[in-house]
Amino acid sequence: QDENGQIQLTHSVSAGLDYAAVGPEHAWLHDSDRVCYTYATDVEALAAFQKLAKLEGIIPALESSHAIAEVIKIAPTMKANKIIIANLSGRGDKDVSQVAKMGIL
Repeated sequence: QDENGQIQLTHSVSAGLDYAAVGPEHAWLHDSDRVCYTYATDVEALAAFQKLAKLEGIIPALESSHAIAEVIKIAPTMKANKIIIANLSGRGDKDVSQVAKMGIL
């Protein structure tokens, strides 16, 4: 929110994440400390997109690239016996031309 309590404008390289809203279930999960929501910048998401494509041959959707960026951030801080599960949803092939225009591929 801005200083007047109005919703700030949003921007994301991923159209699916470019809105300022949260559903009631997510609000409840957050308020009950059952989840901790984080974010990834466009630069981090694009770097994760490139890394996953290069190392694993998987072209993730830009929405999923944000999740992979968070995995890349938190994995080094975790104990070796801990497991991270990241869900890759959607199709990254729809985003290839957009990513290529940004000079990532």
